[in-house]
Amino acid sequence: MIEKTTLALILASAATNALGSSVMKHAYGGRGDLLSSGVVGAFLKIALNPWIALGLSLFGASFFFMAAALSRAELTFAYPLMSGVVYLLLLVIGFFIFHENITLMRVGGMALIIAGITMLAAQS
Repeated sequence: MIEKTTLALILASAATNALGSSVMKHAYGGRGDLLSSGVVGAFLKIALNPWIALGLSLFGASFFFMAAALSRAELTFAYPLMSGVVYLLLLVIGFFIFHENITLMRVGGMALIIAGITMLAAQS
């Protein structure tokens, strides 16, 4: 059985990672191809966007939580669990916040991911 603290660290890593990705989507989603103005133009668009500090802070927090979790759990357990939870959170955020289309294939893929996470958790 996984320790509560370890699970909390993995879930905190997943939540801050999903929020960081959502901030990036908010900052750039639906505004055309970021690279349409070239690599230098894309770099400037990213560097000058005020949402970047928040997104980077969230990704940094995710890194911190995962580093702490990895000091307590196996990589082959912690990282797949975190990634699966991120995907689940992003599926929900994408649907409710960004109004993205959730297809039957995505739902089926999520079911497989949840089954895999359950198998990982049962082994620990």
